[in-house]
Amino acid sequence: MTLSRRRLLKLGAASAGLIGWPLLNSIQANAADDYPKRLLLVFFPNGTIAEEFWPNVGASANDLTLGQITAPLQSFLSRTLFLKGLDIAVRDIGPGGPHQKGVGGLFTNNQLQEGTFVDGDGSRSGYADGISVDQEVAKHIGQQSFLPSLELGVRAIQADVRARISYAGPGNPMPPVNSPLLAYERLFAGFSDIDEALKGQRRSVLDTVQQQYGTLTPRLSVVDQRKLEQHLELVRGIERRLDIAVNARGCAEVEVPPDLEQDSEETMPQIADLQGQLLTAAFACDLTRVASLQFSSAINDIRFPWLESLGSGHTLSHAGPSDASSAAERVRRQSWMMTEVAKIMAGLDAIPEGDGTVLDHTLILIGNELGLGNIHSHTDIPFVLAGGVGGFSMGRLIDFGGVGHGALLVTVLNAMGIDVGGFGHPEYHQAALTGMS
Repeated sequence: MTLSRRRLLKLGAASAGLIGWPLLNSIQANAADDYPKRLLLVFFPNGTIAEEFWPNVGASANDLTLGQITAPLQSFLSRTLFLKGLDIAVRDIGPGGPHQKGVGGLFTNNQLQEGTFVDGDGSRSGYADGISVDQEVAKHIGQQSFLPSLELGVRAIQADVRARISYAGPGNPMPPVNSPLLAYERLFAGFSDIDEALKGQRRSVLDTVQQQYGTLTPRLSVVDQRKLEQHLELVRGIERRLDIAVNARGCAEVEVPPDLEQDSEETMPQIADLQGQLLTAAFACDLTRVASLQFSSAINDIRFPWLESLGSGHTLSHAGPSDASSAAERVRRQSWMMTEVAKIMAGLDAIPEGDGTVLDHTLILIGNELGLGNIHSHTDIPFVLAGGVGGFSMGRLIDFGGVGHGALLVTVLNAMGIDVGGFGHPEYHQAALTGMS
C-alpha cells in the first residue's frame, strides 16, 4: 500500500505537469454542421430608462422602432429578441438589499447567503446561494474547450456581492478579469504551434499514465479508487484538449494589449474595446465557449467623462422621472454599453462558420439587476437575447406580463442543449418560456 501511494503521487505529478501545456495548432474541425454552441452573458447596472430601452411596436410584432439605448443593435435587429415582463421573483426571500438581491439572483435565480456585505439601504448579505446559468452550461460543455469559461469585467473591481454575476456554486463567485492584459495572458500566454510529432509524444505520455492507473487501481481502497478516478478524469480532460479545434490564423492576429489602469475613467473606453476583442477572439479560436462581460457593478459609483457624464452612475439612477438631465446622462451611458455589445456581435458575425457565422452559433443574454433604478424595482427587468442559438423567432418584443425570470434561464439552458425543467431556488423553479419560436 505504501508503494501504491508513492506511485499514485508520482503519476499525479506526471499528469498534473501536463496541464500547463500551450495550446496546439489548428486541427481538423468536426462535420460541417457540427459547430459548437457558445453562450455570452452581459450585465449593465442600476436599471434603465424604460422609454429609451424598450422598442416601440408598430403594426406587427416585427415592426420595431428602437429607442436611444438599444439603437446600436439596429444592424442586428433581425437576430435580437426583447423580453419584457420578466421579474426577479427570488428577491422575496433571503437577506440583502435591492441591488444585492438583484445582481445575486440575476443569473442564478437564487437567494443570497447571510453575510457582511452592505447594500445602499444598510442591508447585509453574503454571496448568492447557487450556481449561475453560465457556469451550469460550462459544467456540460466547458471541458470541450481550453478554458471552461471566461469572466471579463470593465471596472467591476470591487470584491463585493454587487460586483459578481457568475457563480461556480453556492457562495463561490467567479471574479471577473478587469485587465485586458491579464485576460490575454490567461487566453494566449505560451500559445505556439506544436508539431504533430510533439503532440504524439504527449499523447503517448497520457496513454502510459492511464495504463499505469489501470494497474494500480485494484490495489487501492474504495476511497483511494474514487480519488484516483477523479484524477484520471483530469487526465482525460487533458487528452480532450489535445483535440481542441483552434483557429490558428485568427489567434495569431490577436495583439498583446497594453497594461492599463483597471479602475480609471480615462482607460475605461479602451478597456471595453479590448475586452470585446479578446472575447471575440476567444470564441473564434474555440478557447472557450462560455463567457460573461460586466460593465461596472451594482455599486457603479463612477463617471463617464468621455460622454460628458460627470455624475455618479449610482446617484444618477436614483433620479426621478422629472430629472431630464440625469436621464439623458444615463441614456448616453447605456447606449455606449450597447454599442460595445454591438461591436462584439459584429466581430462574431464577421467570422464565417459553416453556412453562417460564429454569431449564428452564439447566444447572448443581456440583463440588469433592476428594472427602474429610482424605485429599486425587480420587475420588468431589461432583458435581451441575441444571436442564432435556440431556434427563436427573433426581431420581436415579447411581453410575458410578470413571469419569474427563472423561466428565461431555463430557456437559455434548453437552447444550449441542457434539458432542465427548472433552475435556481426550488421554490422558484419554472418551465421554459413559451411563444419564443
